[in-house]
Amino acid sequence: MKIVSLQSVGLGAIFSGGEHVGGFGFNEPYVLKVGKKLKNGRGRELDVTVTEIDYQQSDFDMYGFQIYTVLTSDGHSRVLPADKYIAEWGE
Repeated sequence: MKIVSLQSVGLGAIFSGGEHVGGFGFNEPYVLKVGKKLKNGRGRELDVTVTEIDYQQSDFDMYGFQIYTVLTSDGHSRVLPADKYIAEWGE
């Protein structure tokens, strides 16, 4: 099984706004899905697609760090704290 998406919880949320709600922001979970484009802080799509999401316990396991590594089409890896995201698993 693989991770197909991540959704932020708690402090991992972003604020959207601008033209969406008359200039006022609101709290919206940040969602990353394999095969979909990343969004910026205003909810607009970037020209970068999520290619893979991995879960791992880091080398700092003695401190209890668990992370998600998000690989994207621009060749970058984004590291996210596992305690701030909920993973959806699928085939």
